[in-house]
Amino acid sequence: MACESTKKISILYVVESFSTGVYAIIKDIACNLNPDQFQLHIIHSLRADSPSNYADELSLSHISLEFVPMGKWFNWLKAIRRIRSRIKNLSPHIIHLHSSIGGFIGSMAAKGHPGLYYSPHGFSFLRTDVGRVQRKFFFQLEKFIRAFAGGTIVAVSQGELKEAYAITKNGLLINNFINTAEVPHRLPSEEPLILTTGRISYQKNPHFFNKIAEMFPEISFIWVGDGPLRTYLTAKNIHITGFLTRKETLTYLSKGWIYVQTSRWEGLPVSVLEAMAVGLPVIATNIIGNRDVIVNNITGYLIEEGDLSGFSNAIGEIIQDPVRREFFGDYARSLVQNDYDIKHAVCQYEALYNKGNCN
Repeated sequence: MACESTKKISILYVVESFSTGVYAIIKDIACNLNPDQFQLHIIHSLRADSPSNYADELSLSHISLEFVPMGKWFNWLKAIRRIRSRIKNLSPHIIHLHSSIGGFIGSMAAKGHPGLYYSPHGFSFLRTDVGRVQRKFFFQLEKFIRAFAGGTIVAVSQGELKEAYAITKNGLLINNFINTAEVPHRLPSEEPLILTTGRISYQKNPHFFNKIAEMFPEISFIWVGDGPLRTYLTAKNIHITGFLTRKETLTYLSKGWIYVQTSRWEGLPVSVLEAMAVGLPVIATNIIGNRDVIVNNITGYLIEEGDLSGFSNAIGEIIQDPVRREFFGDYARSLVQNDYDIKHAVCQYEALYNKGNCN
């Protein structure tokens, strides 16, 4: 998996959103970098849904961890000072910032560093839980930070890269990915089963997912995950699993018929990649991230946000047409294996950090 290199590279990651898809990507990059070429120090915050076993999962000789609170604004100044101090002590060749808050704090600490990279994992100005004025402020803040601190945006989807070029001319693409070797083949349940995964939050739009479930009272829906808006899932045919390990999540997915993604904004969702790799047709909102990986009418359907009849019609079509269901699922699995597997992505990151080529 590793690229050839004779150079030892010191890397510093700054990550605020140390949970769900961002954590999965960070873990897979970190654990698969060549330990003979790279030494990685991860400064991270924690969230309620951060994995309790993260230290064990990242317990490798070339990885060190440091907890620095970043989730609340009153921690930011202290975090900036701490990160600035660590940069001085570690003298990293590469600094890679992850998520919007990590990007802001890390940029303030690492201003002008020649090896500075930033992955938003979903730009904050794409959020729809805030008003237009606040989104405009987030956009201008992203522009200011890149002009102030420099660096290159590493987008995780083609759609995110397009947004990045509205902020800076320094952008590149490394698609989000999964380890497809860990994904089981689909062994669907006898009765229709519709799933989604992730944190039950405003971003994932549980209220709309609940409306979809209410349209199909005779079909079982499962939300794999938990979160602050779980009370929005009131339909009697919805089961909430609570937070599970990745292996447990994939086991649930392998039993499904359809994966539904109702999110309002994304970078490029790992959850969708996992569902497609299992072999599930995906019905998702037509937003950045979702439309970067889902091929409409080939691996599933892209439906406009809020279009309840569009979602229900698509679900009905796939349930009633087993040939189409198998075709969508097989094509989805093949697409992710060929274009979104960890081997290619980690090689791209190694080449980026080495400033070299990876074949």
